Amino acid sequence: MAKARRGRKRDRMTRRDPDQPSAREHWRADGAPKTAFRDQADANRVALQVRLESGADLDPYRCRICHCWHLGNRPG
Repeated sequence: MAKARRGRKRDRMTRRDPDQPSAREHWRADGAPKTAFRDQADANRVALQVRLESGADLDPYRCRICHCWHLGNRPG
């Protein structure tokens, strides 16, 4: 018996417009919103504290959805 097809896979390059914000930019994987910081200095302080306590290397970034600052994993 053959497997049923569920549809075509979309080309990764055309999946979404790069100018449109990604939901992952604002929401965690569990569906809760990410912690929002009012400015970059606050986000940097928390990123440094997390690095010293757990060794996790997080980068602050400005969210295009809520315009606050969040912390995310460093790419690469």
